[in-house]
Amino acid sequence: MIVYNTVEDIVRICRENNMLFWQVIMRADAQERMVSEDISFAAMREMYRAMKRADSEYDKNLKSPSGLSGGDGEKMRIFNSTGNNLCGAFMGLAMEKAIKMGESNACMKRIVAAPTAGACGVIPAVFLSYETCFNAPEDKMVEAMFITAGIGAVIAKNASIAGASGGCQAEIGSASSMAAAGLAYLQGGDAECIAHAMAFALKNMLGLTCDPVCGLVEVPCIKRNSAGAVNAISSAQMAMAGIRSAITPDEVIDSMRRIGNAMPSCLKETGEGGLAITPSAQRIKETLQ
Repeated sequence: MIVYNTVEDIVRICRENNMLFWQVIMRADAQERMVSEDISFAAMREMYRAMKRADSEYDKNLKSPSGLSGGDGEKMRIFNSTGNNLCGAFMGLAMEKAIKMGESNACMKRIVAAPTAGACGVIPAVFLSYETCFNAPEDKMVEAMFITAGIGAVIAKNASIAGASGGCQAEIGSASSMAAAGLAYLQGGDAECIAHAMAFALKNMLGLTCDPVCGLVEVPCIKRNSAGAVNAISSAQMAMAGIRSAITPDEVIDSMRRIGNAMPSCLKETGEGGLAITPSAQRIKETLQ
């Protein structure tokens, strides 16, 4: 029976059993649900395809009920098409897709909450853009999905993936670290590289508050999905370059938990602090009343 509670557990199981990171997660899932590994893989494939459908069904003309979001993903697409985006094709596309997915969530479209609805844009933005730009086979993308699932499970067990308990570091931060781990694998990184990509991404998001304007998962949430996608890409590149985190991956997760616990409630999804109480936010609130 494969059981893991930490990132180090997964890396150790890989080393001791000559398994790939994603295989450990898939086998543990199959054993826990008492299904075959083929069924486990098929279920994850459907999850990935659901992300594809959500991306393809983006509607540039939709506005959220509040009117705060909608159409910005299309603006990003148009800007990318000019060739003036300094980020390049892959990162530019990831930024675009992250915003589109966040807007679709706000507009009540069907999305995949990975790990949450508020952070739904990060992983599909990175993965779908990678598949498009580098012509990666779908099976490889599904394998990367297992890696994100394993990282997310460890974070949820040892810290939090909820903004209400951990701040936005627990949502966008977790999503970004999950995407970074998967991207490192897609580029050929081994278990150690995958773990350090995750650590870099989460470290970069430590302390991020959850301060939604008017309590809605729109401002600043949607644009943070784009930032989370970019952070995931840069973190994976550092790990692929052979750079290693001075703080171990599991200690980074533990730090996120402690920071979340220390964060005042006004900065954890209550809409009572941070950006949510700025004059601009108060003016928006008045228009919605």
